[in-house]
Amino acid sequence: MNLSQAKQQSGFTLLEMMVAFSLLALLFLALFSSFHTMGRGWDAADRKLLKTEDTRLISEFLRNQLSQTIVVQIKGEKGPVYAFEGTDHYVRYAAPLQPLQHQGGIYLIELSVNRTGSERQLEMRYAPYRPDMSWDDAFKEVEPVLVYSGLGLVHFDYYAAESDKDDPRWQTDWVDKPVYPLLMRVMIEGKDHQAWPKLIVDLPQVDEYVGAS
Repeated sequence: MNLSQAKQQSGFTLLEMMVAFSLLALLFLALFSSFHTMGRGWDAADRKLLKTEDTRLISEFLRNQLSQTIVVQIKGEKGPVYAFEGTDHYVRYAAPLQPLQHQGGIYLIELSVNRTGSERQLEMRYAPYRPDMSWDDAFKEVEPVLVYSGLGLVHFDYYAAESDKDDPRWQTDWVDKPVYPLLMRVMIEGKDHQAWPKLIVDLPQVDEYVGAS
């Protein structure tokens, strides 16, 4: 073996080093792409988990709150009226207020839907119940509290009949009626237009409370 052959075998040629660096760069690129894809997958999974948790929490809040509706009367334009009314974008009722249950007492509560740009948010107003006050009197100086924001749609419906001669049906308006609806339905969509599970709640009936006045 001569001297030139020994030098050739003792190291890498420039071409071999360029090929090696190219392969190494491709390896790092593949690894970076894999980590980026995995990161995006983890972010999507986290967002889906948070969205599912939000759906569960708001649904539980609404169900627990609305299912505690009780039959009482408040001041109306022509005398006492039952403390329940609603449209497709708000509902008013009387119930214990969950965050304040340790204080006892009944509250007049309003859940309303308000638009902020292209999104909607659910707000709440509440005031201690007094039979000599109307809805407007109770909420006159009460600022709304944000319940949930970033919604695409919130819609209230009421399953009821105005008399025992009529068949009950779903209605979007229940104001100045002599009885409580049989059921209340809440339909919600996220801002991505994905529908949440429908929430249907039983409401108390006046004929079950003979002593209500």
